[in-house]
Amino acid sequence: MPELIRAFVAVKLPGNVADELENFLAELRPLAPIRWVRREQFHITLKFLGELPHEDIEQVKELLEPMKYFDPFTMRLDYIGAFPNLSVPRTLWLSGKQGAYEISRIAYKVDDVLCSEMELPHETKKFRAHLTLARLKDDYRLPEAVVRKLGEIPPITFECSELFLMRSQLTPGGPIYSQLL
Repeated sequence: MPELIRAFVAVKLPGNVADELENFLAELRPLAPIRWVRREQFHITLKFLGELPHEDIEQVKELLEPMKYFDPFTMRLDYIGAFPNLSVPRTLWLSGKQGAYEISRIAYKVDDVLCSEMELPHETKKFRAHLTLARLKDDYRLPEAVVRKLGEIPPITFECSELFLMRSQLTPGGPIYSQLL
C-alpha cells in the first residue's frame, strides 16, 4: 500500500511576525491548560487536501508552482474568534478584514485549479481566513484571565506574497509540519 501524505496549502507568517505572536502566546500558556499552537505551526490554511499518494502530491506541486508567488498585499489579523463560538470554543483563532478579500481570491483560485485538474472535492464552506491559536476540549470554558488577555492581543500585520504546500504528520504531541513546496 502506498504511503499517504497528509497535506494542505497555506500562507505562513514571516519569522519576525511569528516571533511577536509567539511572545504573546507565551504569556497565555500558563493561564489555561489548552493546546496552544506552537510558533512553527502558525499559518493560514488556503485548502486542506487530506491524505494523498505521492504521485498526487507531485501533481499538486506542479499545479501550484505557477501560483506560488503572487502580487503582495498586507494582511492584518486583529480580532479573536472561535469555532463554533466564543462561549464554548473548540478552536480559538485570529482573523481580520485587511487582506481578507485578497487571500480569499487566492484560496478560491487554489481550490479551482486543484479541483478542476485533479479529482479533489471543491470546498463547500465559504473561505474564512484565520490563524489558529489554540484547540480546546469539548465544554471547556476559558478562564476569565485568558479572555482578558486575549482582548489585549496586538494586531498581527504582515506582507503576504507566497503560498506553501505543507505536509502535516500527526503525532501524540501535536502535528509536525514540513514544507513540500
